[in-house]
Amino acid sequence: MFDFLYEYMNKVDFLIAPQTKSFVKLCRKYFEYLERLPDKKLSDFWIEQLQLLPEIYIGISRLPQIEVRYSSEVEKFVTEREYNHTFINLVAFIGALDRFTDFSDQSHPGAVKVIETSLSEMLTDIYQELKDFVLLYETGTLENMNDAIADCLDTFGRYWGVKLLSAIRIIHVNLYQHRYAEAKKASHLDEELEEEMNEAADYDDEME
Repeated sequence: MFDFLYEYMNKVDFLIAPQTKSFVKLCRKYFEYLERLPDKKLSDFWIEQLQLLPEIYIGISRLPQIEVRYSSEVEKFVTEREYNHTFINLVAFIGALDRFTDFSDQSHPGAVKVIETSLSEMLTDIYQELKDFVLLYETGTLENMNDAIADCLDTFGRYWGVKLLSAIRIIHVNLYQHRYAEAKKASHLDEELEEEMNEAADYDDEME
């Protein structure tokens, strides 16, 4: 009896450890963020994604390594309608920078081929996985908390972890190429202004 109680309490401590609760909070922050896109600027979106996505990657590596034990089919919460709504909003928000050409096949590690893909689709897939994880975990039962963590770790390793890393790379390129283009444009404007000021000074000299 005492051995069973000790094992049970250890498992509960395992599932509500500070790193686990912190990761759940981070995941909720992320999927709720994507649900508030109309209030964002694209430049702010890039920066915040480059802050949140690496945190998620690090956070999941700190979760307890456990396996699904209580259900052969882990419950999912995100509906097709929710998925499509989030995806369409992202496509409209990101605009022309959504589609890009990549040179890897995520289903076969190490394979190289040219593929046309969508940043919005990657982010929506991550959104779906994180929201499903949080909503199952927050039901509060030992069984669901265990299986939520186990399933999240499994799908991360097989599926959305690679998408997360690819999304970080693409967002990095979008942000810093945009900043370079803006800086170059500003530099050209400064040069044009300096030329106009020099021309005006030459004209004043001639008039004198």
